[in-house]
Amino acid sequence: MRISNIAIKNIKGNLYRYIMYYLSNSFAVSVFFIFASFVFHPVIKSDIDSGKSAIYAGVVSGMIACQVIIVAFSILFVIFSTSIFLKSRGKEFGLLSLFGMTKDQIKVYLVIENTIMGILSLVTGIGVGMLFSKLFFMIMGSFLGIMIPFHISFKALGITVLVFFILFEVIGVFMSLGIRNKDIVDQLKASQMPKDIPRFSKIKAILGVLLLLAGYIIAWNVHGVGVITAMLPVILIVVIGTYFVFTQFSIAMASQLCKNKKIFYNQVNMVAFSQMIFKLQDTARVLFLAAILGAVTFTATETIYSFFVEVPKMGTAQDIAIIERNENLENPFNEEEIKKILLEHDLEIKSWDEVTMVQQKGVKNQGHEEEEETFLLISNSHLNQLMHSLGKKSIQVRRNEAIYNYQFDTIGLSHEEEKEELFFIKDGKEKKFEVTDRIYETTTYFQSMGCGRLVVLHDQDFDWFLENASQEQRIQYTAINIKNWRQSFYAVNEIKDRLGEAYQGFYFSKIVPYRAARISFGMILFIGFFIAFLFFIAAGSIIYFKLFNEVTQDAMEYSILTKIGTTKQEIKKIITKQIGILFFLPFFVSTVHSFFALKSLSNLLKKNLFKEGLIVMVAYLIFQVIYFSIIKILYINKVESIKR
Repeated sequence: MRISNIAIKNIKGNLYRYIMYYLSNSFAVSVFFIFASFVFHPVIKSDIDSGKSAIYAGVVSGMIACQVIIVAFSILFVIFSTSIFLKSRGKEFGLLSLFGMTKDQIKVYLVIENTIMGILSLVTGIGVGMLFSKLFFMIMGSFLGIMIPFHISFKALGITVLVFFILFEVIGVFMSLGIRNKDIVDQLKASQMPKDIPRFSKIKAILGVLLLLAGYIIAWNVHGVGVITAMLPVILIVVIGTYFVFTQFSIAMASQLCKNKKIFYNQVNMVAFSQMIFKLQDTARVLFLAAILGAVTFTATETIYSFFVEVPKMGTAQDIAIIERNENLENPFNEEEIKKILLEHDLEIKSWDEVTMVQQKGVKNQGHEEEEETFLLISNSHLNQLMHSLGKKSIQVRRNEAIYNYQFDTIGLSHEEEKEELFFIKDGKEKKFEVTDRIYETTTYFQSMGCGRLVVLHDQDFDWFLENASQEQRIQYTAINIKNWRQSFYAVNEIKDRLGEAYQGFYFSKIVPYRAARISFGMILFIGFFIAFLFFIAAGSIIYFKLFNEVTQDAMEYSILTKIGTTKQEIKKIITKQIGILFFLPFFVSTVHSFFALKSLSNLLKKNLFKEGLIVMVAYLIFQVIYFSIIKILYINKVESIKR
């Protein structure tokens, strides 16, 4: 019998071991091929080459970056998976040696086996990629507003085959070189060697918990630039802490449970927990890796989804705003006409505020430096009117004092500034104001008015400027808020057409930039989902590999338990508890990690993002429960088939 025939028979006989490895690699190939097909699609390529759209170029760059991530991930995944396979096959290699195969022949056998799995993954991945590329093109076309017809790119096909075939072959050859020379007897007894009683270091176990707590406390309390500064140290602390928690603390906790008579002697817990200590010791590094992969997946998905939901709403003030100045003040828009359009589109007006502002040149004195600047002045009562309609807290300004209203928070910059004074000269009279406070709230679309800062003055101080202001300095600002603004897209465009070119650059709406941002972040979320799901599958797959590579030994132990009176139902309970811990312990740790990461992001953006995070967590939990249920059924069936 040829070596290739032995390799094929081995794959068929051990399909349960290889199935998740095969599916994970196939999914990676499929995603890579779909992305490559988009990158090399003639419609996209021609538009980029002709310089028509910078957006397309950005999307293509993003997809190429994702492809690099997929390849890097696949390299690590294949190396890790192959190493697990090799460690569990000592008995098999011993038998092959006993039947006359040399070490070099065993290496060739492994390379052939790896090549077969690689080719199967390539064929399946490319086939699935071709089937779903049309759907992918349709969705991406809807985001970009273009028609992307179905097209099979031979360049994408060639690159996919070349990259992954080389990847599988190089890693296969490299890993086969790691086979050590062992006596045949040692190899045959590899799976029967007694395991040492699990030991743990109390110091490392406590250190792991303390490191996690330290990382969590820092992540919870940092704000502004502190979030960015603390990011790498916190990640390092949490990763080290997680490693010690799985390799030391988990074993310590399992040992304590075994010492608790009330828990330990309850039904089948004695068997389940006794075996669990050994399983935790054997799988500690696997669980650690699964937890880190899960944390990366959850945090990335939560971040993108939070951006998709929250960021498009940030930086916008009223639902509709109309600015009148110069000629438009003499020929104001028809208020009733605007209200009629909103009514025709079933849009209920929540508030309609009309405020007056004054554009005024002045001098800013900060420390020993003076700088001339054009300011936009607004009265205290008018700003409070706008803030009330937006559901924000009102402010109070005293006479001869001023407050800066910044329209966005300067993330990462200190809000503590030097004492500042403003000087205005009007009709030979000088007005001096001390800047006593600065608020960071989006209240107007004032950036379009050619002014550096919005300055809030006491009503009497503002009235003095208003009385002495020329027609060119006066600005009428109409702020409209509506109940269901997300349905206002067609209405705001109709209003824009009705206002005409005279209001070009002086008419704003929340829905237009919101929709554009939602499309952009929706596209990022859609593309990122493939990478996140790949990581999610991998996190479960590495647990699957470890579990099914030891299923024969586990089946023997369960068979012994059956002979001493343990029922089939009790065996299933033991298996459910053990697999449940292996599957949900990393998931729980990943969830906690991502929760604190989301808190840091909330602190950075000054937004509560936990609602979005909870939605993502529930979605992943559903996937995890389904995944666990399938693996549990497969594992129980395999154990029963071996016992028979």
